[in-house]
Amino acid sequence: MTARPPEAAPDYKVPERSGDVLIDPPVEQIPAALAAVRSASYGSAQILGTPLGLFRSQVRQRALTLAGRPSDGDGPVPAARASPSAAAPMIAMGHQPVFFHPGVWMKFFLLSRLCDDLGVTGLHLIVDSDASGPINAQVPARAGRLVRRSETLVDIAADVPLEACPPPTAEEWEGFCARVRGHLVTLSLPDLLERFDAFAEGAARERASAGTLAMFMAAARRRDEAGALPPRYRELAVSALSDTPEFRAFALHLIQDARAFQRCYNAKLEDYRQIHRLRSSANPFPNLGELDGVPETPFWVVHDGRRTDLYAVREGDRIRLRTAAETIAELPAGAAGIAPLAASRLRVRPKAITLTMFARLCLADLFIHGIGGGRYDRVTDAVIEETFGCAAPPYIVATATLLLPLLGQGRPAEDARGIERRLMDLQHNPERYLPAPSEAQRRLIEEKWALIRSVEAMRPGPERRAATHRIRDVNSLLAASLVPEMQRLRERRAALDQDAAIRDVADDRGYPFFLFDPAAVRDLAAAGTRAT
Repeated sequence: MTARPPEAAPDYKVPERSGDVLIDPPVEQIPAALAAVRSASYGSAQILGTPLGLFRSQVRQRALTLAGRPSDGDGPVPAARASPSAAAPMIAMGHQPVFFHPGVWMKFFLLSRLCDDLGVTGLHLIVDSDASGPINAQVPARAGRLVRRSETLVDIAADVPLEACPPPTAEEWEGFCARVRGHLVTLSLPDLLERFDAFAEGAARERASAGTLAMFMAAARRRDEAGALPPRYRELAVSALSDTPEFRAFALHLIQDARAFQRCYNAKLEDYRQIHRLRSSANPFPNLGELDGVPETPFWVVHDGRRTDLYAVREGDRIRLRTAAETIAELPAGAAGIAPLAASRLRVRPKAITLTMFARLCLADLFIHGIGGGRYDRVTDAVIEETFGCAAPPYIVATATLLLPLLGQGRPAEDARGIERRLMDLQHNPERYLPAPSEAQRRLIEEKWALIRSVEAMRPGPERRAATHRIRDVNSLLAASLVPEMQRLRERRAALDQDAAIRDVADDRGYPFFLFDPAAVRDLAAAGTRAT
């Protein structure tokens, strides 16, 4: 089992056309990839003294216990699919519980399909540790022309994780739904409005029983999904996984020497930026910094409902944890720190790389990413190899493009640049477009070309400037009869500019999943052997 070097990794591209799917490697190659992972050796890799192979078994058993049975939206699935062994192959994925686009939703159907076709255990990690900011949905509407409107379900501060937010009140949910309906009704697409109403009604049933905003959002999506294919996978919140002894052991393992890990992490990020010629130090995410000489760790800590960076430094046989504001804990180094960390009741949460590192290295045999994750996890591969001395388990990249039928088939897009070139030519070379020049026009054409020849031989100065100005005047005189054609082209160009703006709205692949037929998204996963 070897990871591809970053420079050899594919450049994943967003599928361009509606109905196009990207799954890499293709579905038919996934069984071989699973077999390779299952037979791989992790050598001497360990987590705080526990061999990695054994640690993986412990993490998987814990995760399956916490996740419980799959749900079809109205209750657990039949027991025949409900009790997998921790030794069975596992495919996992994770995403923030927000109003994502159907290309993301397709991954959930793909995971269910793989559970059925390959007999694997599927696990979706609900990334409720994310601080998403306001929960928004972009929806199309008509206001004279096709436009996008953004509606907010709940407004959340940038440092508040989803796990710390309550589900929306009845008033918030009903108000959000009413505003979305108000936009959709302007489209005169009854199927779209009916689609949203079905989602909204099902989601309303989940609100009272959801403990957090994250769990409400996940339950609403799961119920909608079940109408096309009851989920075959289990779900587990990242917050719950992070509060296990195994995750705490993993976190402590990485911060035993926080400075060394910081150097490795930052170096691999810089390598990635150089290979991909990225200038921004925030792309794909920022380096780990430090505070008063204390290195930043790849973890958050949630305190009083707010998420903040976690810093750590080893001082002899102790590890000191702090935030930007204060020291929050001192723990014994090594495995002896696991129980004190639990007793401290600190809610330590993984950052992006750390979450997929834990999920891929310590939990699943394969992980399903979108394009963004598939790109940044090349950094994760390199960090795993240097930190643990073994190759990272591989991952799948999957996404799709599905568009709403906002414009129908329409006509092929006309090239606005071609119109602009013709306008310029009409202004600067009007003689080319005079079908039958008059005698006066022929004299002007002769004068123009005589001036052009003379200008080429002139030195810069007043005489040359005067000749150039006269050429412009001649062009204007010759173009006088072409004014109607030029006006027609300007009007066409303005219409095309408006068409381009409308098509930008119509061809947006980012509309929320609740506007799409779940059966259509399910079918994208079923057609997943076709790659763009």
